[in-house]
Amino acid sequence: MRIAITLALLLAGAALEGDQAEAEPWLIDLNVVALDSHGRPVNDLTVDDFQVSDNGKLQKVAFFRHYDSNLLVAPPRGPDEYSNRAAAPISRATVILLDLLNEGFGTRGNAENELVRYLGSVEDPSDLYLYFLTLDGKLYPVRGIPSLKPQSPAAEPWTRGIKQLMDNALHTVMRVRPAEIDVAVREQLTYAALDNLAVQLSRVPGHKNIVWITDGIPVTLGPYRSDTGDYVDFTPQIRQMSEALDRSGIAIYPVRQVMLGSPTAIGDASGGGNGGGFTGGSGLGSLDTLDQFAGMTGGRPDAGKDIGAAIKQAMSDARTSYQVAYYPPERNWDGKFHKIRIVTKRKGVRLQSKTGYYAWPEPPDTRAREAIDQTAAAPFDATEIGLRVKVSLDTQDRSAVFLNAHIDANDIVLLPDGGTYRGQLRVALATYSADEPPQISSIMHLDLHYSSAEIDRILKEGIPFTAKLQIAENTKTLRVIVFDRGSNTVGSVSVPPRSAGRGQS
Repeated sequence: MRIAITLALLLAGAALEGDQAEAEPWLIDLNVVALDSHGRPVNDLTVDDFQVSDNGKLQKVAFFRHYDSNLLVAPPRGPDEYSNRAAAPISRATVILLDLLNEGFGTRGNAENELVRYLGSVEDPSDLYLYFLTLDGKLYPVRGIPSLKPQSPAAEPWTRGIKQLMDNALHTVMRVRPAEIDVAVREQLTYAALDNLAVQLSRVPGHKNIVWITDGIPVTLGPYRSDTGDYVDFTPQIRQMSEALDRSGIAIYPVRQVMLGSPTAIGDASGGGNGGGFTGGSGLGSLDTLDQFAGMTGGRPDAGKDIGAAIKQAMSDARTSYQVAYYPPERNWDGKFHKIRIVTKRKGVRLQSKTGYYAWPEPPDTRAREAIDQTAAAPFDATEIGLRVKVSLDTQDRSAVFLNAHIDANDIVLLPDGGTYRGQLRVALATYSADEPPQISSIMHLDLHYSSAEIDRILKEGIPFTAKLQIAENTKTLRVIVFDRGSNTVGSVSVPPRSAGRGQS
């Protein structure tokens, strides 16, 4: 259900319109990690140091920015102003996913021991989180992503007691041993868990990494393991899941600990079950699956069995990277896979980024609508784009309120264009009442154009806009949602609809 709103833009140089056809094609946005020969970040590259090709053809870089999570600072709020970064949320995250569902008994025990040994020595684990993928396909947070509410400072790092923490968690999740799970069902449970984890990670701005400790899941099933007696190819599901993770700014760092002498696929056709809840003969190409996830999301391909090294690298990569974007030619949107190759002219520097994309044509505002609907349905606000909102009552109309909002311009793509800067945002509002689904407005197109003289002020003060909204008497919460077409990122902030004079959230 859509709600009617009236938006009035307060900023010169921008146009705000209702639903319309998209004005230009999509940017291909790359998160690029630059490392030296020792695996340390390289932070002084410029746009001239990069060269991007799409299916072998050189592309012009349209947008370039260096990202450093250590420099993220939430702007101060004014009186009665609400912010999606009010509680100083975490600015980065590395998640360790110990895959009990898809690991054999021997590799599982080895992974547990390595985790205890490595995590006990981590000096600063504040941006590190640990989940189990349990034998029944559920996510179990050993140390989960926190809410956006203020957190009490810990007396000591959470990893100091990691052995007891792991033992307690394993005791909890291993008490119930499910029946044998068919490999096709196990595959779908794994994708659902990854999707759930991606939703939880949407609370964190910027790029996020998942260190996935697993024996892998198959690319295909042989005729003896499928219900139809034919080969089953999971490649479409892998592509879809990889693209969803990439759009959420999540890269996969797989660590595959299959023991020496084990077949490439878990419990291949000659093997039996692993005692962990699934049957043998899981399929073919488990290593290929993990390599595809890493390549499609810009993660680090499986480079060995060293869990500690993978976690250390993922944590370092989450702190600093480059954002490089280009416009593919319109003819590129042909529904086929396009290989991306990005290199640097700087000698001794290794780049890590996603290796391609599927050029599926989409109706106007498809991605914006998906992101807005998902954000409206989430129980928490998205923080990739910083937002500040103040609500004031309409003295002439008791059923209406005014929203005065500021969008953090540092979190969106503003493309240089002949001495000016332009961007494309999509704005929607959602209202919530008890026991009813959210009502969401039509998508508003906020097309930005700034002069060189204006850009410094906008980056400092934010992009302002106001909205007048008619709200029902039973409305409990109002949420402002902003989507950036340039970076495929989203931000939202929730406020009580009649909160004037109630103080900050």
